[in-house]
Amino acid sequence: MNNTRRSTKLLAVAATSALVFAACGSDDGDDDAAPSGSDAPTEEPTEEPTEEPTEEPTEEPTEEPTEEPTEEPTEEPAEAGEGGTLIWAHEQEPGDLHLDDPENNLSITSWIRNPLIEGLWGVSGSTEFYPELLADDGELTENGDGTVTGKFALREGLMWSDGTPLTTADLEFTFGIREAADGEDEEGNPNYIYLLGDRSVDDAVDSITADSETEFTIEFNSFNAGYKRFLEEVYPAHVFSEDPAEAAEQLNTALRDWTHDGEVLPSSGPMIFDSWNKGVQMNLVRNDNYHGSNSPDASNTGVASVAGVQINFVTDTDAQINALQAGEAQIVMTQPQLAFESLASSDEFTVASSAGPVFEHWGLNLNNAHLAKPEVREALAFAMDKTEVMAGLYTPLFGDTLPAEGLGNTYWLSNQSTYENHAGDAGYGAGDIESAQAALEAAGYSQNGDGIYEHPEDGVLSLRVGTTGGNRLREIQEELIQAQMKDAGIEIVIDNVEGGAYFSEVPFSADAIACATSGGAEGNCDIWDITQFAWVGGPWPGGQSASYRSGGENNPYGFANEAFDARSDECDATVDDTERAACYNELDRYVTTLEMDPENGLFMLPLTQKPSFYGYTSDLASAGVAPDAQLAGPLTNVVDFAFAS
Repeated sequence: MNNTRRSTKLLAVAATSALVFAACGSDDGDDDAAPSGSDAPTEEPTEEPTEEPTEEPTEEPTEEPTEEPTEEPTEEPAEAGEGGTLIWAHEQEPGDLHLDDPENNLSITSWIRNPLIEGLWGVSGSTEFYPELLADDGELTENGDGTVTGKFALREGLMWSDGTPLTTADLEFTFGIREAADGEDEEGNPNYIYLLGDRSVDDAVDSITADSETEFTIEFNSFNAGYKRFLEEVYPAHVFSEDPAEAAEQLNTALRDWTHDGEVLPSSGPMIFDSWNKGVQMNLVRNDNYHGSNSPDASNTGVASVAGVQINFVTDTDAQINALQAGEAQIVMTQPQLAFESLASSDEFTVASSAGPVFEHWGLNLNNAHLAKPEVREALAFAMDKTEVMAGLYTPLFGDTLPAEGLGNTYWLSNQSTYENHAGDAGYGAGDIESAQAALEAAGYSQNGDGIYEHPEDGVLSLRVGTTGGNRLREIQEELIQAQMKDAGIEIVIDNVEGGAYFSEVPFSADAIACATSGGAEGNCDIWDITQFAWVGGPWPGGQSASYRSGGENNPYGFANEAFDARSDECDATVDDTERAACYNELDRYVTTLEMDPENGLFMLPLTQKPSFYGYTSDLASAGVAPDAQLAGPLTNVVDFAFAS
């Protein structure tokens, strides 16, 4: 098989149409992601499953924006050199800055807020938590009755941008407003005032108590493995009312335009909000009282070098590229697009993407007559050649950021220290045609006159694969794998639905989910055979289990295994980090191999992570690492940006 020729030909077709391919995040609404959850897969889901899992895969829009800003930026950037204004060209503008409002979960909102406000833990470029406001990770003690006590300490010398010390009083205040309620709803649940979409971690916390200005105690009523997402942002108590309910109302309003009583909210991060000319640009200025970054990725532990950041909302991709090439912007972080290949190959531009939490996969419908056979699923896994996909589609944009052999795990990703390549270790994803055909023949299949395998009872081995149509790179991915499967004697028919409608009409349609959750007893099991989309993971992978649990509405595959469900609960309840990491790796072997469940396992074929396209021009002497995650982004390490002199 001539892999180079096949992928090069498909890329040539793609370059002609220069269409956007799936983006990475889940909250920008990419049409390529599936519905997703809260921390775990969401993407391409959260796109559209629902969680970090509870999320569904979610995606970012697959279309390129067609409008450009109607006004020119109102400020001229400062001259290059020490100081200067860093200009970021981005296609999407938030409606407001209240990220916790479930109606506003855009990645751009998170990215803008990241240098303004810090939390107990941050997210690094390796998609792992690190102590941000904390001095260290603290100590957890199991109390023997299911409860857990956490002892923590803030870093010394923390300060708000207005000069007020940041202390444990701010932690008590922040938790208090999140818990403030105005009575109960019709079901007897607290009617919380502060808008917050995901309360799973908060629900596990009984109290937070200041033991001193830096030391505090958290009492957990039960252990939640995602506890490091607790107080991902801490707010200034001295700015708002002392009454938690009133303060919650005030904060809901203040966060929208980052002001309260006519004053800009103080920052705990390296930047301070300055101004927002909606439809045109937003401006941030340096926080000269910044206490310094604790990120393992940051080389500068003091205040930022640049005097500020100017975010220009440039909706047209060509205009973004032109701005970067003309020196009118220095950084970009956005959905990967074929049009960016010219930037990636330029000596005046550096691609610095991080692998990130978004991953592409082929998901298999276990209620399909062919795919119900483990031998057929294993044949697909053997026949798939991820190295060809990587070399043809991802390496030209991202270089060696991603492993050449593709991805082999759905809980831990390749840039995380706990990653294990389970699919690769099982021999999958390397284009092993001989093993693929041997698996099919062991299941009673034989090749017909057209070279396609056929089963005496279930007929020709012809399977449909679908994804979000209009995403050219994703379509090329399908075509490459389609050709690989043909070499093994498996017919793949491409059956896409345009844009984000794919999720609601195909794998996450009511009838398809009814089939998946009932073991094939209800709904319509013939809507799809193979689905291609992306999930969004994160530093805590436990949310991914929502996509695999028996009867879960985020589980379109039809996988049901009581031992998996029970083990998943055990993993989430494991306090020790090392033991918990190993536990999640055990769960993944149910998903990506036949080792743990020889009959129903191996229902996902992970392909690769899909980073955002992030890079900077030669106008900069240095640039910050940009973790590709919901709680991080291009300005996470803004302290490290510096202009060339």
